Formats: sequence, C-alpha cells, structure tokens
Amino acid sequence: MSLENRLGIYWLKGVEMTSVVFIRDYIQLGFEGIYEPATLNTYTLPTVQNNKYTYSHGTKGYRDELCSLINKKVEKVILVENEGIKLVFEMNILLEISLRDEDYEGPEAAMFIRGDETVVW
Repeated sequence: MSLENRLGIYWLKGVEMTSVVFIRDYIQLGFEGIYEPATLNTYTLPTVQNNKYTYSHGTKGYRDELCSLINKKVEKVILVENEGIKLVFEMNILLEISLRDEDYEGPEAAMFIRGDETVVW
C-alpha cells in the first residue's frame, strides 16, 4: 500500500490514548477522538522511551510504561516507511513500532483501524 493510503495514522495527533490491552502476542492501543474511536494493533511490540530509559517487551516496567500513556495526548506522529511508526506523547514520551523487516514477528507489524478505514503495515 502506498504512503498516501496510510496517512490515516496522522489522525492520532492531538488525540488521547484511552486503553492498553495485552492480547497474547500483540498489544492493542485505544484512542478516543471527538467523533469516533480508533485502535492501533501492534504485532511488532512497541518500545517506550521516557526520558533516558527505553522499555521493550520483557524489561521490568514495560507494561507500566505503556499504561502510563493512558489519558496522554499524542503530540506528534512520524511515519517512515520500512523504518517505524513513532508516536510522541505529552511529556516527550516516545512510543515506537518498528517497521524494519528483521523486527516483524509475523506478516504484519501494525494495524490502524478507525471507522471504515483499516491500514496495515
């Protein structure tokens, strides 16, 4: 899918994250917009960078850091094809989903769903 068709992810700018759901081998992030909610499924598990620490799956505090993003707004969305999806939250907390081939755990790295729109990486 071309980059133009994947721009829906930029809808997250200015939106609060409302939930984190740990589902077996992936994580589902919920967001609440003014008119409709959105979901970002992360099949390649994200990292969270908070100040000088980086948390990845399996490290102490990882789940706590993800949950600390609930009620925080996304201030910036950066999408770099074959590189990663970066969400910069309030307090300069960075959540990153790798789109590098070597980091894929399966056929997809992430899926963004909002209304009738579904975008897959």
